[in-house]
Amino acid sequence: MERLFDRLERWLGPVLAALLAFITIGVFIQVVLRYVFAMSFLWGEELSLFAFIWCIFLGTAICSVRHSHFSFDMFHGLRGRPAGVQRLIVDLCVLATTIVIPVSGVLMSIVCLMDIVRDCRQIATGESHDPRDAPPPIDYSA
Repeated sequence: MERLFDRLERWLGPVLAALLAFITIGVFIQVVLRYVFAMSFLWGEELSLFAFIWCIFLGTAICSVRHSHFSFDMFHGLRGRPAGVQRLIVDLCVLATTIVIPVSGVLMSIVCLMDIVRDCRQIATGESHDPRDAPPPIDYSA
């Protein structure tokens, strides 16, 4: 298992470097276009944001392998069982946090699949079933 994580880390290092270079170049181009040419590259900022998010997710995987996440060393001198209890509590907190990510991903995937079905139905029938396409309600109180 250790060799798998070593290979994963060797593969992720260049990927993270490429993403960081992409972010740097993208933001530089965005700044130059905005302040020198008074125009904007509309989706460049979004691409940089998504690359940054991927850097965070992939970087946290490497930090987990290295055990280099941010932590408090309030109980720095612990040894034996107390040190094991402290590490167990930290590991359980990290596990609880990492479980949220796939649960959120599954829920967003279900919503996206429902949207795809709705969009295909609209393409096939020509009728909109999207509540965002409905006209706004009339306000009779005015």
